Amino acid sequence: MKKLFAFLILVFVFGSLSAQKVNETVTLFGKDQLTGFSTNISQATPEIVEQTLANKFEKDFLLKGSKKKGYYVYMNQPCPAFGDARYDVYFNTTEVGKKKNKSTQVTLVVSTGNQNCISFSNDPRTSRNIVSFLEALSSDVEAYKKTLRINELKETIASLEKDKVSLEKDQEKVQEKVNKTNEEMQANVATVEAKTAEIAKLQENYSETHNPTVKEQISKAAKEKQSLQKSQSSMQKSLLKMNENLHKNDKKRDEIIKLIEEKRAELQKIQ
Repeated sequence: MKKLFAFLILVFVFGSLSAQKVNETVTLFGKDQLTGFSTNISQATPEIVEQTLANKFEKDFLLKGSKKKGYYVYMNQPCPAFGDARYDVYFNTTEVGKKKNKSTQVTLVVSTGNQNCISFSNDPRTSRNIVSFLEALSSDVEAYKKTLRINELKETIASLEKDKVSLEKDQEKVQEKVNKTNEEMQANVATVEAKTAEIAKLQENYSETHNPTVKEQISKAAKEKQSLQKSQSSMQKSLLKMNENLHKNDKKRDEIIKLIEEKRAELQKIQ
């Protein structure tokens, strides 16, 4: 008697826990009231849960369906998760709760045809299979979310790698310009020094001869030197800007590398 009493308590507790997790419910399909089962999935949007179920039915069970009256509908098809018969399967997902307590409610209706909906009162065995299916849904949703995150990380890493390569190519081009500008500036400095020496020699000549032609040559050489100095100043400004860009791009490249490392670490952790 004591063993029977203990067994009945276990059955009652299991039934109560199951009822809390998966409930038999009545839902509207258009204007028709259908008996089905519902459960709530936390930390997942209706879209995520909906796609998880659609993948389950269409990819795992190879069912062919359509959307009708706000439900995914699969008519007169075998579904081994529920039993050996052919079934009409309906499901939808809706957001319930407020703010931090939001979750997704799944409603699943399984019929043997003509809206003869399965329930515990008319088919306990199939009903238990439906409950088991819905109880496993949370892990299916988590697996789907994981797949989505893996794909997202792979795409992000590929995009970052592409940005890194593009940035490095730009850096090479800027560095080539920097090197060329440095060479031009060195050549320009030599030309300015030569022009300064030329002016000094002309001035010495003019101080001795006071030749008007030499004076004109001094004026011309002075203008050429001034032009060279302006060019040198312009190249210095351009070089400064290029070096600033190199520094900014180096910093940006370091940030991209850091992001790539972070995303790869996350990907490795969840795979």
